[in-house]
Amino acid sequence: MASQVILPKLTYEMEEGRILEWLCAEGQPVAKGQNLFVVETDKAAMEVPTEVDGVLLKILAPAGATVAVSTPIAWIGAPGEAVAELPGIQTSATPARPKEGKASTEPSGVTLAQTPGEDVLASPLAKRMARELHVDLRALQRAMGVGKRIRESDVQAFAAAQAEAAPAGPVAIPRNLREPVALAPVAGPEAEFELLQLSPLQRSMATHLAQAATIPTFAASCEVDLTNLERFRENLLPHWERAYGFRLTHTHILAALVARALDACPMLNTSWSAEGIRRYHLVNLGVAMASERGLVVPVVKRANQLSLLQVATEVARLRKGAESKRLAPQDLQEGTFTLTNVGMLGITLSIPVINPPQSGILAIGAKRERLTLQDGQVKAVAVTTITLVADHRVVDGAIAAGFLQKVKEWMENPWPLLLEKPGAEA
Repeated sequence: MASQVILPKLTYEMEEGRILEWLCAEGQPVAKGQNLFVVETDKAAMEVPTEVDGVLLKILAPAGATVAVSTPIAWIGAPGEAVAELPGIQTSATPARPKEGKASTEPSGVTLAQTPGEDVLASPLAKRMARELHVDLRALQRAMGVGKRIRESDVQAFAAAQAEAAPAGPVAIPRNLREPVALAPVAGPEAEFELLQLSPLQRSMATHLAQAATIPTFAASCEVDLTNLERFRENLLPHWERAYGFRLTHTHILAALVARALDACPMLNTSWSAEGIRRYHLVNLGVAMASERGLVVPVVKRANQLSLLQVATEVARLRKGAESKRLAPQDLQEGTFTLTNVGMLGITLSIPVINPPQSGILAIGAKRERLTLQDGQVKAVAVTTITLVADHRVVDGAIAAGFLQKVKEWMENPWPLLLEKPGAEA
């Protein structure tokens, strides 16, 4: 007898999830405990295993669909079992595509992506590339053969073949480029914008960060000389990647350094509550990262007790998870302070938003050169601006200044801090 596959509630706040990828095709056998699909929740992208043995008879919610928790998304049954009579097969869950500029008013538990062939077996990157190159995935699936998983290289090859086969048509150009070219009129207000559907992560983040508007915050910043920090990193680079398998970055060093600074200035490692101020004994450092899903802030747990190598290894692991959409919910929870390095994006000054219920967030700006007078000579010195945004209910100006001074001091002389035993007195 066939069994329904329903979307499980994977986090406490989860109300819906977006199916990112089916890991099995219809008609393929599945075993209990085998990962069946990947779903994006309000916290992370997770692989969900099947609870029964059998054959994947029918997928009800294709990749790209957003469905409510407990919604049936597939059927698993015995080989050869009739599919047409199963509930949910006759009535499709696919809603009509809303017009541009108007949100659909019809209630539905499923929101589908708009790429032709989005329901075929293909990787998320292949589907995104198909949207960009205007490739019909169903046509590509027919060309490759049913049951074969489409990858980015397949989409690229198919698009190239289509381009070669397409006849070259005439190109219309104005007879005189100095003459104005008539533009087609805009067809009413509906054509002035397009409505982008929110992912579960975006909805969760919007709700969470809206709380920051109720926090009385202030910002403080200072300039830091990067000469010794860069020299410190350059001294480690020759053997680091060969020994540990990944490249040491400024963010790795800054994460370890900020964790120690929070140990020395514990009032920044706090949160406000109606009962009082919670001062945490462990530094769970959130490190803001950009990903295809948007901004995520995975957490390095007990960072103040880890060595530079341990902090760097954990940040590298979390970044890999963010890039592959495989962060677990626990990777995004229990943060007590946040570090955001916008310097790699060329931003010299950033005043970020606090991540509630934390009491502070530190932003690192881009490196720039400043002319200074040293020993009677004008020299160019590499500097950056660091900015702290803090909850004024918990942190006053003196505490903020003390924290920034400690971060500045250790950024400008990192050797004794980052090579000592974690947890040692500063």
